[in-house]
Amino acid sequence: MSDAALPAANNSHDQSAETDEGVPNIRVLVKRDRMEALVEVSIPPGAPGATLAQLSDKLQAAAVIYGIDDHALERLSKVRSSFHCCCARGLSPHNGEEAYLRYHVDLESQGRPVELEDGRVDFKNINNFISVEEGQLLVEKIPPTPGIQGMDVLGLPIPAKPGKDIPLPVGRNVTVIDGCRLVAAISGQLYIARKRINVLPVIEIAGNVDYSTGNIDFMGSVIVHGSVLSGFSVKAGGNVEIRGSIGGGMVEANNITVRTGIQGMNRSVVKARERVVANFIENATIYADKEVVVSDVVRHSKIFAGVRIIVDGRRGLVLGGQLSAGEEIRVRTAGSQAQPATDLEVSVNPFLKNEMFQLRCEIKDKEALCEELERSLAYIRSQGVENIPASKRERYDKMEAEYNALPNCLDDMQLRLADIDSLLYCMKPGKIRVANILYPGVKVSIGPLSRLIESSLQYLTLYAHDREIKFTSFR
Repeated sequence: MSDAALPAANNSHDQSAETDEGVPNIRVLVKRDRMEALVEVSIPPGAPGATLAQLSDKLQAAAVIYGIDDHALERLSKVRSSFHCCCARGLSPHNGEEAYLRYHVDLESQGRPVELEDGRVDFKNINNFISVEEGQLLVEKIPPTPGIQGMDVLGLPIPAKPGKDIPLPVGRNVTVIDGCRLVAAISGQLYIARKRINVLPVIEIAGNVDYSTGNIDFMGSVIVHGSVLSGFSVKAGGNVEIRGSIGGGMVEANNITVRTGIQGMNRSVVKARERVVANFIENATIYADKEVVVSDVVRHSKIFAGVRIIVDGRRGLVLGGQLSAGEEIRVRTAGSQAQPATDLEVSVNPFLKNEMFQLRCEIKDKEALCEELERSLAYIRSQGVENIPASKRERYDKMEAEYNALPNCLDDMQLRLADIDSLLYCMKPGKIRVANILYPGVKVSIGPLSRLIESSLQYLTLYAHDREIKFTSFR
């Protein structure tokens, strides 16, 4: 007899065959793994076939109680001879599923250029860095399952192996929640090293921001050891330090420090939510909510600061362009003998003045739109609104709704314009301080007052008093 099944005579579940003449010979064999029970039937000549009751009794006598196949027993009851007919099967256990990690960030997009709507690929946006926000779910562990136990033909349980657990890949600046979720503890760059998830508060670019890195858009801070080249941009939720220069690139961050300087090529726009510091600025546009500090020279640039602009280093020269600050402008020298167009302006807030300019343009555009819509609607009404085809009715309704909304929109804009105008005229203006020379041709503005400098002046502070711009000694 093979190892697959033991005869009943050698097994605790053996049930001896019938030996009386005219009685069916029924033998039950249980496999070693107890997952199958086999039945042999032999009917002597002239004897009736085995009944279902006889077959069931033999199985019960062999302690086989689980997984009995009634159809197999019925087939055996209709044959005269059969060997190794499987009449009972056990239930195999199902081992548990292993734990696995489900990522909630798209790791596959890293390093892949952005595909544009027309099918072209933007190689300036290659997603080299994956930015995440504080509290963002990064990874979720799907826990292992315990498995489902089986049962052998003797009714004995067969334990299942539980699924294998795995640890969460906990790295730096991440938080574990409920033992199975990993979230970012800070805003920053997702970085995987040694199978651990980290969130780094700073990205360091070893060289330039160019095609090798693509544009940078990051929630944390950025350090660029090279330069930001023309046509590329760096946007950061934290600070940006550029140890080279900005050469026609765009930068936006909280605080921006440019060790060498900004060569804007008439295309660079630099925006700081707090402060910009640079050695020089040429042919660029700079915005800072608080202040801009330049140590050497500003040439033909537009600089707007909410509080102050300081150009007070070795040369401290402002040559051409426009400087506009909320409280103070401090320079060593402004203009030159060649008299390039140079404007120094201190107002309540240059951003308010910029908003006022934009509002005036928008009001003009809205008024023109209002007139155009009025003419179009009048023409349609003269033809009879009821005659408008269904295909054009929706367009007419939209035009009418837009026209009806314009008066309220214009009123709101006019009110805001009046508020800004009031602020600019009523709030206390600041000062312009020149530590060396103020050349003729420079236009100075303090609040609503303006004055063109006609002769060289030295070591002075300009301020507004009694609706005039006056001078006093530098201090």
